Amino acid sequence: MLIRHTFLKFLIISTALCHLSLSAKDLEFSGYARVIGGYLDEDNVDYKGYDDSLSFEPSSLIALQAEYKFSEKWSGTTQLIARADRSKDSGIEWLYLTYQATDNLQIKFGKLRAPFFSMSDYTDVGFAYPWINLPQQVYDNFLFRTFEGADLIYKFTNSNFEASIEAYIGQEDGDVNFSNTPTGFTARNLRGLIGKINKNNFELRLAHYEGNLSLNITEIHQFQRYLSDLNFGRSADSLSTKGVAKVEQIGIVYDNLDYFFRSEWVNIETDLDFIPEIQSYYVTAGFNYAPFTFHITFADSDGDSKTPVQEIPVGFDPNLDQLAQAYNSIFLDAAATDMQSWTLGARWDVLSNLALKVEYSAIEEDNGSNSFFDFDENTTFDGKSNLYLVGLEWVF
Repeated sequence: MLIRHTFLKFLIISTALCHLSLSAKDLEFSGYARVIGGYLDEDNVDYKGYDDSLSFEPSSLIALQAEYKFSEKWSGTTQLIARADRSKDSGIEWLYLTYQATDNLQIKFGKLRAPFFSMSDYTDVGFAYPWINLPQQVYDNFLFRTFEGADLIYKFTNSNFEASIEAYIGQEDGDVNFSNTPTGFTARNLRGLIGKINKNNFELRLAHYEGNLSLNITEIHQFQRYLSDLNFGRSADSLSTKGVAKVEQIGIVYDNLDYFFRSEWVNIETDLDFIPEIQSYYVTAGFNYAPFTFHITFADSDGDSKTPVQEIPVGFDPNLDQLAQAYNSIFLDAAATDMQSWTLGARWDVLSNLALKVEYSAIEEDNGSNSFFDFDENTTFDGKSNLYLVGLEWVF
């Protein structure tokens, strides 16, 4: 109830501040809000916060952004966000300074949105894209939304195309859900390079990111020491929670205002042996029949788990059998689940800043412990379900 009251207060304050911007010369306010309701047609199963009762919590939010221009070259930006989902943080989402060095070169410093994917800058601004929720297989495969550091972008154009090169460096720490357990993490020496080119109605984006990742999993650290004490060194080393994580991303967009096509492919791999390599992508196509938009999307996510070290002898001693079982279970718990989905959706632009959306998704996954679905082990579930969403998107 407290969350809902906070959400409503934020909505009222944001609307008031929005009107204040009319009299502020160097201070500008803007914002967005979304109210999303969802229903999953499966008993005793949870998918991203949706179950067999109508819920508005997982994706509903409101955000207010303020930008102040100190001079022609310097400005400051902050964004506050209030999420209805109590499992996700609300508060300061962005807080950074921008230096517009030249017409082509821009540098940002501070707490920034991590530009992992084509739509990372506006993942929460549902009004900006046709779906209600961005394809989960791609946009849920990240550790963090923001980072602290610097971002540099250089844009250049000629008569045939527009292009940009973006580079960033920074760090971040927080919590990530690992094997359905909140786990602390740190990412240091985070760096990335993004190239983007636009020609007529076509856009191509290529990106590479990497950083030094460390997971804080006390149980694994203790088990590592135990294996080392028993001289199972290779097994202990395979449970290292520190290593380099690398991400490759390709994004393609074609949009001629009547028809559009979008696709993204992402590959994530780490030096951590028990963390699987994950490949995911989506392909979507649609058309506009103003004020309506219709679209269809196929999305897929595949995990490739590494083989555990077979160092602990099995079948000679019951204690060693239990030890081997405990070791292998860490790899099994971390194994990624393959998932595919088909989504049909429609959007109605009721006003120039207000859109109503409906969406249906047929979701199917292979059973696994690291499931997109969350359900009790005693529940009989074949990994198939349908998700129904309705949403109201607003920018102001």
